Amino acid sequence: MKSIFAFTIAAALLLPCTASAARPANIANTTWTLQVNHDVAQLFIDTQGGPGAPGANVCRHITGNLNGIADIRGWYCPSSGRIHFVHTNADNEDFVVRVFTGHVSDAVNGEPLQMAGTATVLISAFGDLGEYNFSATAD
Repeated sequence: MKSIFAFTIAAALLLPCTASAARPANIANTTWTLQVNHDVAQLFIDTQGGPGAPGANVCRHITGNLNGIADIRGWYCPSSGRIHFVHTNADNEDFVVRVFTGHVSDAVNGEPLQMAGTATVLISAFGDLGEYNFSATAD
């Protein structure tokens, strides 16, 4: 009897639980403190496209800027949290200087959103060429 009770308790503890957190559906109008390697910048994501736009079946187009100067553009996938954006030259939007690929955290009540991944530096004005870590916290 004692072993059946212990088994019942153990089985109940192993049952899958429903997660209460999920990735944010929309990250438009969010401001982030972004750290790339040893540099800190402000990332502002001002727009996010919606479903139904060309190419937006799963992921959504995003735009914004870094430090209010240089534009960023890319995409965000609400279902997986995957994010990818390019930082373009302030004088020439077609000239990419860095590429960011990472994930946005689950939205948890009372906690700021987090983002982390890899930043690739393509132009030496932004540090030594190569790949570096990046992380960001929503303000």
